[in-house]
Parts: sequence; C-alpha cells; structure tokens
Amino acid sequence: MISIRRQLTREMLVAFFVLLSGALVAVYFAARDELIEQFDDSLRAKVLAISSLTSNEGGRFQVDVRDRFFRSFHKDNPEDYFEIWSATGEAVARSDSLGGADLPQPDRPGRPRRVRLPNGHTGRALLLKFSPAQESGEHGEGETKPVLQLVVASDGESLAEALTELLSIGAASGVLLAGTMLWLIPRVLKRGLQPLALLGEQAAGIDADTLTTRFPTVGLAAELQPIVSRLNELLARLEISFERERRFSADLAHELRTPLAELRSLAECAIKWPESREAGADQEVLAVAMQMQTIVTNLLMLARSEHRQAVGPLVPVDIGLLVEDAWQSYRTLAEERGLKVRWEVASVIIPADAGLLRSIVGNLFENAADYAPSGSEVRVRLEHNATEVVLRVANHAEGLDPADVAKLFDRFWRKEEARTGGRHFGLGLPLARMFAQAMGWTLTAALDGQNQLEFTLVGPNPAKAN
Repeated sequence: MISIRRQLTREMLVAFFVLLSGALVAVYFAARDELIEQFDDSLRAKVLAISSLTSNEGGRFQVDVRDRFFRSFHKDNPEDYFEIWSATGEAVARSDSLGGADLPQPDRPGRPRRVRLPNGHTGRALLLKFSPAQESGEHGEGETKPVLQLVVASDGESLAEALTELLSIGAASGVLLAGTMLWLIPRVLKRGLQPLALLGEQAAGIDADTLTTRFPTVGLAAELQPIVSRLNELLARLEISFERERRFSADLAHELRTPLAELRSLAECAIKWPESREAGADQEVLAVAMQMQTIVTNLLMLARSEHRQAVGPLVPVDIGLLVEDAWQSYRTLAEERGLKVRWEVASVIIPADAGLLRSIVGNLFENAADYAPSGSEVRVRLEHNATEVVLRVANHAEGLDPADVAKLFDRFWRKEEARTGGRHFGLGLPLARMFAQAMGWTLTAALDGQNQLEFTLVGPNPAKAN
C-alpha cells in the first residue's frame, strides 16, 4: 500500500540531505579558499619583509632576521624558510631553519606554489625577484644593481590541521542536522496529516444508515476543504438515491401487494372449492397477471432509460404526423367523455427515436384523456423555431394543486387512486420523462391559476439550426 506520509518523508529527507550536502560542501570549499588566501597573504608579507631586510655590503648579502617577529625562521623553531640565489644560481643566503638544505624554486614569481619542504612536510612557497639595498654608498656610474631570487616557504601543517578541523566540524554538524531531521520530519508530517487521518476515521463510520452525516468544514485546512465539500455533496446525492430506492421498494411492494393478494385469493378458492369454480376466474387471473407484467415491464424500461440503454437510432420523424397518429388510440375514450381537442399542429421533421417519442406523446395523451373533466377541452400545440421544437399538451385538472405538480413524475404517485380503476400505476409520466432525457429532451409540467395543467416537451431542432 502506498503511504503518502512515507513518500513525503522519504522525498523530504532526500531533498534535505541533498541540500545539506551541497551547503556543507560549499561552506567547506569557501572556508578552505579563505584559509589558503590568508595563508598566502601571510606568505607575501614575509617575502616583502625578508626582501626589505636584505642588504648588499660590497657584494656580500646579509639578511637581518634577529627581530623576534622572525623567530619562526630560526633552527630552534623551524616553521618558515627562506633562501636567496644570485643571478648565476648561487645560494647567497638562507635561513637557519634550513640547516644547510635548499628550498625548491617555484617556476614563476608572484604566485604561491605547493612544495615539499626539507623536513618532509608539505608547505607553500613564493618566489620574488628583487634588488637589495646598498649599504656602502651609491653605485658607480653605469653599474647595475644585482637581481636576486628570494624564495620564502611556510610549513603547511597548521593549514592542514585547520582544514581538517573545519571538515570535522562540517561533518559533525551534518550528522547532527541529519539526525535531527530524521527525528523531526516524520513527526511534523504525522501532525500535519492528522486531519486526513481524522477524515478517514469519520468516513469509515458512515454506512447506509448514516448517510445524513456531513463532514465539518469549520476550522478545516484550506487544502482539505474542496475534498470535504465534494464528499458532502456525494453524501447528499447518496442520501437522495438511497431514499429514492427505499421509497421505490416500498411503493413497489405496495403496488404488487394487491394483485398478489388477488392471485392468492383466486388460487385458494380454486383449491378449496374446485367444484364451484366460476367461468370468469381464469380471466381474472389473466388480468391480474397482465397487470403485474405491465408494472414489471415499465420498471424495466425505467431502469434501461436511466442507463441510456433504451435509445435506438435517431431517424427523421415527422413529429406533427406522429402526434396526430398517437391520438387515435385515445380518440374513442375522449369522445365517450365528451372531450374537445383543439389542434395547433404542423408538420416538422426532426431526428428522434420514433418508438420513444410515440411512448412519450402517448403517455401525455393518456393522462389527458383519463383525467381531464368530462366535456372540457384538451389543447395540443406544436411550436418550432431555429433551434428547438416544443410540444404542449394542456387540459383542465380538477383537484390538482401546485404542490402536486412536483410529484407528477414520481414513481407510483397518483392523486386519486380510486379514479384509476386499476389501470394506472403511476409509472407513465416518470417513464415519459426518462425517455425524454434518454433522447436529450426535457419534459416539464406547470399549473396556472385556472388549474390548467400543461406538459411541455422540448427537443432540439438541428434541421432548422442548419
């Protein structure tokens, strides 16, 4: 299992070690260069001091290093060395610390070089060419000053010790910081990710019976607020879905209870009194079975529509002709109830699933033919513009109030169950809306102040749009 905390810990430690190593290396080399530069500056000062103390007494060159500041050149405290050569390469003076040995000569003056000293240590040496001061008067006319080569070297053991100490301090500091971060980072991340752990614990306690639970957002970290908001929205949708499924199951049980009771009663009577079996009993059994089959068929169609499986290929359909043809199935019932139909329908060709569209229109007509008051008017109007086509079916609705309009598309809802005569199960309008949504259409209902109920079916009209 991938752990965000472990991954963050690993990445932060790696990043810290890389940065720490780079910083320590940079600090070490910067300090090393500074120490070497200071060492070389001291060497240059000694070269200038030795050259200024060198005198020429009639061809004899003397260096006065008796001052206490030059004790490091003495043989009892050999830390610094110097040697002077004439232009012919003859050694004319050397420090007591050399003890008769010679210093190596750097290849060029002005830049200190690393050399091996007579005592076997490593040091740094600097070459200077100069003319010593005359102690016996002025030079004769045309006489040139002698040019000598001075090499001053210093033992590098102190420098090496300082660099070693610097390296040790840097390494110790790095180890200490690394150990501190190894201890600190996991604990900081654990504390920082604690809200996620709490969120996980809260989510683990939510089940189908506690979908009303919502995650608190007060005092929550800004990074978690979008996640918690989406989780709360998801819980709200789940709550609605579960509630709808519970209501659906209860409604389905209620709807099937009556026909099942009838079937059971008929079967028990047939078993108990087979000799008195009525001729119409089989017809009753068949009617009840067909009623149950209709309910199950409509439910299956609703389920298919919810998953967009009910839509067939879209073909050119004359919606005006389809509307007039769909009304023929309800013409007889409408005439028996004295309903008057006002048509405002024209021929419009649109791409649609003819079977689904006929089912939608048929459900609207069936609702109007069954529930419109006897002798009232049913208005069917077809409108179209550049982008959409609109079918309106309106009729007077007695006993219907605005609060009922929102329930018209609920499964198994009926305003007056007794008036349906067992023919309506409250699935027609929900099925019509699902078919409309499956085709990308919309089906709505509205009730005006005169109790005129109007269903509005709106679909795209790409033929006009093109």
